Amino acid sequence: MSRSRRRTSDPAVQVISATGKRGTRYTALMRIFVELCVAAALIATANTLGPYLVGVQPWTPWFIIAVVFALAAGAFGILEITSGIAQARAEEKRIRHRILSRIFTAKSLPQDDSDAFSSAKLIQLMTDNAERLTDFRQQYLGSTLAALFTPVLLVIYITIGVDWHLGLGMALSIPVVPLLVGGFLRLFRGVSARSRAERAKLTTQYLDAIRNLTAVRLFGAGSRLETTLRAQGEKNRRAIMKILAGNQIVIIVLDGVFSLVFVCWSVLLISWGIDAGRVDVTGAVSALFLLVLFLEPLSQVAGFFYIGMGGIAAQRAIKRYLQSHPEPTSTPAIGEAPTTETPVDNHRIQVSNVSYDYGRGEVLHGANVVVDNGEKIGIVGPSGAGKSTLLGLLKGSLPLQDGSIVISGQELHHLTPANIRKLAASVSQTTWLFTGTIADNLRLVRQDATEEDMWNALERAHVAHDIRRMPDGLHTDVGERGSRLSGGQAQRISLARAFLSGRDILFLDEPTSHVDPESETHIIDAIADIGSDLTVVMVTHRRALLRIANQVYTVTNGTVSQGVRS
Repeated sequence: MSRSRRRTSDPAVQVISATGKRGTRYTALMRIFVELCVAAALIATANTLGPYLVGVQPWTPWFIIAVVFALAAGAFGILEITSGIAQARAEEKRIRHRILSRIFTAKSLPQDDSDAFSSAKLIQLMTDNAERLTDFRQQYLGSTLAALFTPVLLVIYITIGVDWHLGLGMALSIPVVPLLVGGFLRLFRGVSARSRAERAKLTTQYLDAIRNLTAVRLFGAGSRLETTLRAQGEKNRRAIMKILAGNQIVIIVLDGVFSLVFVCWSVLLISWGIDAGRVDVTGAVSALFLLVLFLEPLSQVAGFFYIGMGGIAAQRAIKRYLQSHPEPTSTPAIGEAPTTETPVDNHRIQVSNVSYDYGRGEVLHGANVVVDNGEKIGIVGPSGAGKSTLLGLLKGSLPLQDGSIVISGQELHHLTPANIRKLAASVSQTTWLFTGTIADNLRLVRQDATEEDMWNALERAHVAHDIRRMPDGLHTDVGERGSRLSGGQAQRISLARAFLSGRDILFLDEPTSHVDPESETHIIDAIADIGSDLTVVMVTHRRALLRIANQVYTVTNGTVSQGVRS
């Protein structure tokens, strides 16, 4: 039966965690306390200076009150800054972990750099975008919202405590700042998007250069690559400078024009109040001092077009990824409610009428494969015939589109990608070893593995003899991507890692294609020694491997034909 399974996006996905939102509110609260303490200190200072200006001895405690509130403002300011930084870094970790978990559970990984979320774009999401978003939400947003709220409190104080005419006149200017911000936001939104696109292109090109560094050196293409990277770097620089230029325009308009107009307007209102006898000297000095806090939102808003727009764009990008890669629903988990009633030791594989299309036409058409318990089967065929696609479907690295696959009694379309990958271990034609020791790389599949367990796995992979000859044995540093080992040693360590995982099914993708003849012999012997306790599926062109297979399937133009059982 044909099944079409697609991801559905969740429009209600929340990028910032509940803890992060509480952190934003805490930062805003600290900023409000700072503003209130500064306002109280300024008012107390005005009550100290006002009487002096008219020749009256001021009330002495006003000076003490001013000092106390100034110190309190400093303390709250330190709390705001330190908590904002700490919460930003904590939320950044949470976002990175969340994106990584979606990548690990994704049914398929990016195929090329043209994908909506290529490898380079995913790197940008987890690094630059995560940092920009959390700096915006945890450090900038709360402080800015609080700064925008402060003038409202100041207007209330001036209206009640100084002169309601003056308070009403100042209140008329409050809506101007949000209106200007909204206008500039629409004006410069495209500039911010283009800057983010240029950064993504630069990341893609750098990642591509690092991936192919060996080939670049061999073919002497370093100067050409340098020219390409320099050109893209210049495009990225120009895009950033456009944002900064827009930011300067905002600063000129808000800090320059609006500040000047607002100060002149406020001084005019204060003068009218003094002339009319509604405002005394102390009230006038208080109002003049509080103008500093009225203008405080402008300094916050001025940074919006670099910090704010970058953070908002980063949030949109991360949200799009989380929406298009929702958390998988686990039904059923491994070991729970198998889809068919099978014995616990069943390692049978059945592929029924499976087809797959990358969007360029079907590469598999109605494939049928049966691998009985403990069998070794080989899959052969010309390049591009669909062998790797079939193996990718079995491993869970590609989403099942049509047909059904049952492994160990579990129908794959009922399982999460993570649970599919728990069914079998894989050895690819190109081994990836992480920087660290041999033991570190083996323990990737079993953190509690003892040295005895690791040596047993290495023995089964016919590489223990090589490791014992190394001075540090299991603690030998493999180098970057296994550069301190031979290709054959690295491939056999990968095979040992598969044995150590304890999986009952092994998927081998051209395990001898990039090794020397001696290592090839060792790998073939290791696979031949595998008993009936493991089921093995091999994609290979090597006749020596095919000779140890119980059955061979041939893939031609997406069609799978069954060979003869041995």
